[in-house]
Amino acid sequence: MAGYKARLERDLDRWIEDGLVPVQNREAMLASVADGRRVDASVALAVIGALLLGVAAVAFVAANWDVIPRLARFGLILSVFLAVVGAASWFSKDGTRPILTNTLLSVAALIYAGAIGLTGQIFDIAGDPQRALRSAGLAAGLLALAGRSSGAGVAALALICLGEFAGGFDKEESRWLIFAAPVGMALAWLWNSKPLAHASSVALIIGLIAVLALYEQTWGASGLVAGGVVLGLLAGAARQLSDRRTAVIFFLWFVWGALALFAVGGFDDLKGAYLIAHRAAWLVVAGGVIALGMHDRQGMVTAAGVVAIIAGVCTILFDLGLGLMTAAGLFAACALIALAAGFLTRGRRVKA
Repeated sequence: MAGYKARLERDLDRWIEDGLVPVQNREAMLASVADGRRVDASVALAVIGALLLGVAAVAFVAANWDVIPRLARFGLILSVFLAVVGAASWFSKDGTRPILTNTLLSVAALIYAGAIGLTGQIFDIAGDPQRALRSAGLAAGLLALAGRSSGAGVAALALICLGEFAGGFDKEESRWLIFAAPVGMALAWLWNSKPLAHASSVALIIGLIAVLALYEQTWGASGLVAGGVVLGLLAGAARQLSDRRTAVIFFLWFVWGALALFAVGGFDDLKGAYLIAHRAAWLVVAGGVIALGMHDRQGMVTAAGVVAIIAGVCTILFDLGLGLMTAAGLFAACALIALAAGFLTRGRRVKA
Protein backbone atom coordinates (compact mmCIF):
# COMPACT_ATOMS: atom_id res chain seq x y z
CA MET A 1 0.00 0.00 0.00
CA ALA A 2 1.43 3.36 -1.00
CA GLY A 3 2.31 5.79 1.76
CA TYR A 4 0.95 9.31 2.12
CA LYS A 5 4.00 10.92 0.53
CA ALA A 6 3.77 8.66 -2.53
CA ARG A 7 0.08 9.49 -2.95
CA LEU A 8 0.84 13.20 -2.50
CA GLU A 9 3.50 13.01 -5.19
CA ARG A 10 1.01 11.56 -7.67
CA ASP A 11 -1.61 14.12 -6.69
CA LEU A 12 0.83 17.00 -7.09
CA ASP A 13 1.75 15.85 -10.60
CA ARG A 14 -1.94 15.82 -11.50
CA TRP A 15 -2.61 19.19 -9.89
CA ILE A 16 0.40 20.75 -11.66
CA GLU A 17 -0.82 19.36 -14.97
CA ASP A 18 -4.26 20.87 -14.31
CA GLY A 19 -2.72 24.21 -13.39
CA LEU A 20 -3.87 24.11 -9.76
CA VAL A 21 -0.39 24.14 -8.18
CA PRO A 22 2.71 26.03 -9.42
CA VAL A 23 5.42 23.65 -10.53
CA GLN A 24 8.05 25.49 -8.48
CA ASN A 25 6.19 24.56 -5.26
CA ARG A 26 6.35 20.83 -5.87
CA GLU A 27 9.70 20.07 -4.21
CA ALA A 28 9.04 22.32 -1.23
CA MET A 29 5.69 20.66 -0.57
CA LEU A 30 7.18 17.17 -0.82
CA ALA A 31 10.08 18.12 1.44
CA SER A 32 7.64 19.29 4.13
CA VAL A 33 6.18 15.77 4.41
CA ALA A 34 8.30 13.24 6.27
CA ASP A 35 8.69 9.73 4.95
CA GLY A 36 6.84 7.26 7.13
CA ARG A 37 8.79 4.31 8.41
CA ARG A 38 7.74 1.15 6.64
CA VAL A 39 8.18 -2.27 8.17
CA ASP A 40 8.91 -4.81 5.46
CA ALA A 41 8.56 -8.58 5.68
CA SER A 42 12.18 -9.13 6.72
CA VAL A 43 11.85 -6.78 9.71
CA ALA A 44 8.55 -8.35 10.73
CA LEU A 45 10.06 -11.82 10.57
CA ALA A 46 13.07 -10.67 12.57
CA VAL A 47 10.80 -9.26 15.30
CA ILE A 48 8.82 -12.49 15.47
CA GLY A 49 12.05 -14.49 15.55
CA ALA A 50 13.42 -12.39 18.42
CA LEU A 51 10.23 -12.84 20.45
CA LEU A 52 10.31 -16.59 19.85
CA LEU A 53 13.97 -16.61 20.86
CA GLY A 54 13.05 -15.12 24.22
CA VAL A 55 10.39 -17.76 24.75
CA ALA A 56 12.88 -20.44 23.66
CA ALA A 57 15.42 -19.26 26.25
CA VAL A 58 12.91 -19.70 29.07
CA ALA A 59 11.72 -23.02 27.63
CA PHE A 60 15.31 -24.29 27.37
CA VAL A 61 15.94 -23.64 31.05
CA ALA A 62 12.64 -25.24 32.00
CA ALA A 63 13.33 -28.32 29.85
CA ASN A 64 16.72 -28.88 31.45
CA TRP A 65 15.53 -28.08 34.94
CA ASP A 66 16.73 -31.29 36.57
CA VAL A 67 20.12 -31.28 34.83
CA ILE A 68 21.26 -27.71 35.57
CA PRO A 69 22.48 -27.06 39.14
CA ARG A 70 20.39 -24.71 41.27
CA LEU A 71 22.73 -21.72 41.29
CA ALA A 72 23.54 -22.24 37.62
CA ARG A 73 19.82 -22.00 36.83
CA PHE A 74 19.51 -18.69 38.61
CA GLY A 75 22.69 -17.37 37.06
CA LEU A 76 21.62 -18.42 33.56
CA ILE A 77 18.23 -16.74 33.84
CA LEU A 78 19.76 -13.57 35.27
CA SER A 79 22.49 -13.51 32.63
CA VAL A 80 20.06 -13.87 29.74
CA PHE A 81 17.85 -11.11 31.14
CA LEU A 82 20.75 -8.71 31.70
CA ALA A 83 22.21 -9.52 28.27
CA VAL A 84 18.97 -8.67 26.48
CA VAL A 85 18.47 -5.46 28.50
CA GLY A 86 22.09 -4.49 27.89
CA ALA A 87 21.73 -5.06 24.15
CA ALA A 88 18.60 -2.92 24.10
CA SER A 89 20.42 -0.15 25.96
CA TRP A 90 23.34 -0.35 23.54
CA PHE A 91 21.23 -0.10 20.40
CA SER A 92 19.17 2.74 21.85
CA LYS A 93 22.16 5.05 22.21
CA ASP A 94 22.14 6.47 18.70
CA GLY A 95 18.37 6.12 18.23
CA THR A 96 18.74 4.73 14.71
CA ARG A 97 17.33 1.27 15.49
CA PRO A 98 14.07 1.83 17.36
CA ILE A 99 12.44 -1.37 16.14
CA LEU A 100 15.35 -3.51 17.34
CA THR A 101 15.41 -1.74 20.71
CA ASN A 102 11.66 -2.12 21.09
CA THR A 103 11.87 -5.82 20.25
CA LEU A 104 14.71 -6.49 22.68
CA LEU A 105 12.87 -4.78 25.53
CA SER A 106 9.77 -6.85 24.72
CA VAL A 107 11.89 -10.01 24.87
CA ALA A 108 13.34 -8.84 28.19
CA ALA A 109 9.83 -8.40 29.58
CA LEU A 110 8.91 -11.96 28.55
CA ILE A 111 12.12 -13.37 30.03
CA TYR A 112 11.50 -11.55 33.29
CA ALA A 113 7.96 -12.89 33.48
CA GLY A 114 9.20 -16.44 33.00
CA ALA A 115 12.09 -15.88 35.39
CA ILE A 116 9.76 -15.06 38.27
CA GLY A 117 8.18 -18.50 38.16
CA LEU A 118 11.45 -20.29 37.51
CA THR A 119 13.21 -18.47 40.36
CA GLY A 120 10.43 -19.43 42.74
CA GLN A 121 10.95 -23.06 41.84
CA ILE A 122 14.73 -22.78 42.18
CA PHE A 123 14.56 -21.67 45.80
CA ASP A 124 11.31 -23.50 46.67
CA ILE A 125 9.44 -20.25 47.25
CA ALA A 126 5.68 -20.67 47.39
CA GLY A 127 4.26 -17.78 45.41
CA ASP A 128 0.91 -16.33 44.46
CA PRO A 129 0.34 -16.54 40.66
CA GLN A 130 -1.62 -13.31 40.67
CA ARG A 131 1.11 -11.44 42.51
CA ALA A 132 3.78 -12.92 40.24
CA LEU A 133 1.96 -11.86 37.07
CA ARG A 134 1.33 -8.38 38.40
CA SER A 135 4.95 -8.03 39.45
CA ALA A 136 6.05 -9.09 35.98
CA GLY A 137 3.62 -6.59 34.51
CA LEU A 138 5.05 -3.78 36.62
CA ALA A 139 8.59 -4.75 35.60
CA ALA A 140 7.57 -4.75 31.94
CA GLY A 141 5.99 -1.34 32.45
CA LEU A 142 9.24 0.02 33.89
CA LEU A 143 11.13 -1.37 30.90
CA ALA A 144 8.62 0.32 28.61
CA LEU A 145 9.12 3.67 30.32
CA ALA A 146 12.90 3.33 30.40
CA GLY A 147 13.24 2.50 26.73
CA ARG A 148 10.07 4.07 25.26
CA SER A 149 9.12 0.55 24.20
CA SER A 150 5.56 0.04 23.04
CA GLY A 151 6.21 -3.71 22.85
CA ALA A 152 7.15 -3.86 26.54
CA GLY A 153 4.07 -1.75 27.26
CA VAL A 154 1.85 -4.26 25.47
CA ALA A 155 3.52 -7.08 27.43
CA ALA A 156 2.91 -5.19 30.68
CA LEU A 157 -0.81 -4.83 29.97
CA ALA A 158 -1.07 -8.48 28.94
CA LEU A 159 0.63 -9.69 32.12
CA ILE A 160 -1.50 -7.49 34.36
CA CYS A 161 -4.59 -8.72 32.52
CA LEU A 162 -3.59 -12.33 33.16
CA GLY A 163 -3.10 -11.39 36.79
CA GLU A 164 -6.68 -10.13 36.98
CA PHE A 165 -8.02 -13.54 36.01
CA ALA A 166 -5.44 -15.58 37.95
CA GLY A 167 -6.89 -14.39 41.25
CA GLY A 168 -10.53 -14.95 40.38
CA PHE A 169 -13.12 -12.28 41.12
CA ASP A 170 -13.16 -12.17 44.92
CA LYS A 171 -14.52 -8.92 46.27
CA GLU A 172 -11.41 -8.51 48.44
CA GLU A 173 -9.11 -8.39 45.44
CA SER A 174 -8.27 -5.05 43.89
CA ARG A 175 -8.40 -4.37 40.18
CA TRP A 176 -5.16 -3.22 38.56
CA LEU A 177 -6.04 -3.24 34.88
CA ILE A 178 -8.55 -0.39 35.14
CA PHE A 179 -5.67 1.82 36.37
CA ALA A 180 -2.95 0.41 34.11
CA ALA A 181 -4.97 0.82 30.91
CA PRO A 182 -5.22 4.65 31.08
CA VAL A 183 -1.45 4.78 31.63
CA GLY A 184 -1.02 2.67 28.50
CA MET A 185 -3.36 4.99 26.60
CA ALA A 186 -1.37 8.04 27.68
CA LEU A 187 1.88 6.43 26.56
CA ALA A 188 0.32 5.39 23.25
CA TRP A 189 -0.74 9.00 22.74
CA LEU A 190 2.67 10.43 23.64
CA TRP A 191 4.59 7.89 21.56
CA ASN A 192 2.00 7.76 18.77
CA SER A 193 2.09 3.97 19.03
CA LYS A 194 -0.71 2.12 17.27
CA PRO A 195 0.03 -1.32 18.84
CA LEU A 196 -0.04 0.15 22.34
CA ALA A 197 -3.22 2.07 21.48
CA HIS A 198 -4.96 -1.17 20.50
CA ALA A 199 -3.69 -3.01 23.58
CA SER A 200 -4.58 -0.25 26.04
CA SER A 201 -8.07 0.19 24.55
CA VAL A 202 -8.83 -3.51 24.90
CA ALA A 203 -7.28 -3.48 28.38
CA LEU A 204 -9.56 -0.64 29.47
CA ILE A 205 -12.64 -2.52 28.29
CA ILE A 206 -11.54 -5.72 30.06
CA GLY A 207 -10.61 -3.75 33.17
CA LEU A 208 -14.02 -2.09 33.23
CA ILE A 209 -15.71 -5.48 32.93
CA ALA A 210 -13.54 -6.79 35.79
CA VAL A 211 -14.63 -3.87 37.98
CA LEU A 212 -18.29 -4.39 37.08
CA ALA A 213 -17.93 -8.07 38.02
CA LEU A 214 -17.14 -7.01 41.59
CA TYR A 215 -20.55 -5.39 41.94
CA GLU A 216 -22.58 -7.68 39.70
CA GLN A 217 -24.99 -8.75 42.43
CA THR A 218 -25.52 -5.16 43.58
CA TRP A 219 -25.76 -3.34 40.28
CA GLY A 220 -26.99 -6.07 37.97
CA ALA A 221 -27.84 -4.99 34.43
CA SER A 222 -27.65 -1.31 35.30
CA GLY A 223 -23.90 -1.64 35.88
CA LEU A 224 -23.35 -3.03 32.39
CA VAL A 225 -25.51 -0.34 30.81
CA ALA A 226 -23.65 2.32 32.81
CA GLY A 227 -20.35 0.84 31.65
CA GLY A 228 -21.57 1.08 28.07
CA VAL A 229 -22.47 4.73 28.62
CA VAL A 230 -18.99 5.42 30.04
CA LEU A 231 -17.34 3.84 27.00
CA GLY A 232 -19.69 5.78 24.75
CA LEU A 233 -18.61 9.05 26.38
CA LEU A 234 -14.96 8.06 26.00
CA ALA A 235 -15.62 7.25 22.34
CA GLY A 236 -17.13 10.71 21.88
CA ALA A 237 -14.09 12.32 23.51
CA ALA A 238 -11.71 10.31 21.31
CA ARG A 239 -13.71 11.30 18.22
CA GLN A 240 -13.05 14.96 18.97
CA LEU A 241 -9.32 14.21 18.76
CA SER A 242 -9.55 12.11 15.61
CA ASP A 243 -6.75 14.03 13.92
CA ARG A 244 -4.40 11.60 15.67
CA ARG A 245 -4.37 7.96 14.56
CA THR A 246 -4.18 6.75 18.14
CA ALA A 247 -7.38 8.66 18.97
CA VAL A 248 -9.11 6.96 16.04
CA ILE A 249 -8.09 3.58 17.45
CA PHE A 250 -9.50 4.53 20.87
CA PHE A 251 -12.69 5.68 19.18
CA LEU A 252 -13.18 2.43 17.26
CA TRP A 253 -12.60 0.13 20.24
CA PHE A 254 -14.77 2.16 22.62
CA VAL A 255 -17.67 2.13 20.16
CA TRP A 256 -17.51 -1.65 19.94
CA GLY A 257 -17.15 -1.99 23.70
CA ALA A 258 -20.01 0.40 24.44
CA LEU A 259 -22.39 -1.46 22.13
CA ALA A 260 -21.37 -4.84 23.57
CA LEU A 261 -21.87 -3.79 27.21
CA PHE A 262 -25.17 -2.09 26.44
CA ALA A 263 -26.43 -5.18 24.64
CA VAL A 264 -25.33 -7.64 27.35
CA GLY A 265 -27.00 -5.44 29.96
CA GLY A 266 -30.36 -6.24 28.43
CA PHE A 267 -30.26 -9.97 29.20
CA ASP A 268 -30.64 -9.72 32.99
CA ASP A 269 -34.31 -10.71 33.35
CA LEU A 270 -35.73 -7.41 32.16
CA LYS A 271 -39.50 -7.41 31.89
CA GLY A 272 -42.33 -5.22 30.73
CA ALA A 273 -41.60 -1.60 29.95
CA TYR A 274 -37.92 -1.95 30.87
CA LEU A 275 -37.44 -4.69 28.28
CA ILE A 276 -39.22 -2.70 25.57
CA ALA A 277 -37.25 0.45 26.41
CA HIS A 278 -33.94 -1.41 26.25
CA ARG A 279 -34.70 -3.04 22.90
CA ALA A 280 -35.91 0.25 21.41
CA ALA A 281 -32.84 2.09 22.68
CA TRP A 282 -30.67 -0.72 21.32
CA LEU A 283 -31.99 -0.24 17.80
CA VAL A 284 -31.85 3.56 18.01
CA VAL A 285 -28.25 3.54 19.27
CA ALA A 286 -27.21 1.01 16.62
CA GLY A 287 -28.80 3.11 13.90
CA GLY A 288 -27.06 6.20 15.23
CA VAL A 289 -23.71 4.41 15.19
CA ILE A 290 -24.28 3.39 11.57
CA ALA A 291 -25.04 7.00 10.64
CA LEU A 292 -21.99 8.21 12.57
CA GLY A 293 -19.72 5.71 10.88
CA MET A 294 -20.97 6.69 7.44
CA HIS A 295 -20.60 10.39 8.26
CA ASP A 296 -17.02 9.97 9.50
CA ARG A 297 -16.18 7.39 6.83
CA GLN A 298 -15.10 4.93 9.49
CA GLY A 299 -15.92 1.46 8.21
CA MET A 300 -15.29 -0.26 11.53
CA VAL A 301 -17.78 2.05 13.28
CA THR A 302 -20.36 1.37 10.61
CA ALA A 303 -19.68 -2.36 10.95
CA ALA A 304 -20.20 -2.12 14.71
CA GLY A 305 -23.58 -0.50 14.16
CA VAL A 306 -24.59 -3.12 11.59
CA VAL A 307 -23.58 -5.97 13.90
CA ALA A 308 -25.44 -4.31 16.77
CA ILE A 309 -28.64 -3.82 14.80
CA ILE A 310 -28.58 -7.41 13.51
CA ALA A 311 -28.05 -8.67 17.06
CA GLY A 312 -30.85 -6.41 18.28
CA VAL A 313 -33.31 -7.69 15.69
CA CYS A 314 -32.36 -11.29 16.50
CA THR A 315 -32.90 -10.59 20.20
CA ILE A 316 -36.31 -9.06 19.56
CA LEU A 317 -37.32 -12.07 17.49
CA PHE A 318 -36.19 -14.30 20.34
CA ASP A 319 -38.22 -12.22 22.80
CA LEU A 320 -41.29 -12.69 20.61
CA GLY A 321 -40.78 -16.44 20.66
CA LEU A 322 -40.37 -16.79 16.91
CA GLY A 323 -38.78 -19.99 15.67
CA LEU A 324 -35.62 -20.21 13.64
CA MET A 325 -37.50 -20.83 10.38
CA THR A 326 -39.70 -17.78 10.93
CA ALA A 327 -36.67 -15.66 11.73
CA ALA A 328 -34.82 -16.97 8.66
CA GLY A 329 -37.79 -16.14 6.44
CA LEU A 330 -38.07 -12.64 7.88
CA PHE A 331 -34.36 -11.93 7.34
CA ALA A 332 -34.54 -13.31 3.81
CA ALA A 333 -37.47 -11.02 3.01
CA CYS A 334 -35.63 -8.01 4.43
CA ALA A 335 -32.53 -8.92 2.43
CA LEU A 336 -34.52 -9.14 -0.81
CA ILE A 337 -36.16 -5.79 -0.13
CA ALA A 338 -32.78 -4.17 0.56
CA LEU A 339 -31.27 -5.66 -2.61
CA ALA A 340 -34.22 -4.54 -4.71
CA ALA A 341 -34.06 -1.02 -3.27
CA GLY A 342 -30.32 -0.84 -3.93
CA PHE A 343 -30.83 -2.04 -7.52
CA LEU A 344 -33.56 0.52 -8.20
CA THR A 345 -31.54 3.33 -6.65
CA ARG A 346 -28.51 2.41 -8.72
CA GLY A 347 -30.59 2.30 -11.88
CA ARG A 348 -32.01 5.77 -11.30
CA ARG A 349 -28.54 7.16 -10.57
CA VAL A 350 -27.18 5.73 -13.82
CA LYS A 351 -30.04 7.25 -15.83
CA ALA A 352 -29.54 10.62 -14.14
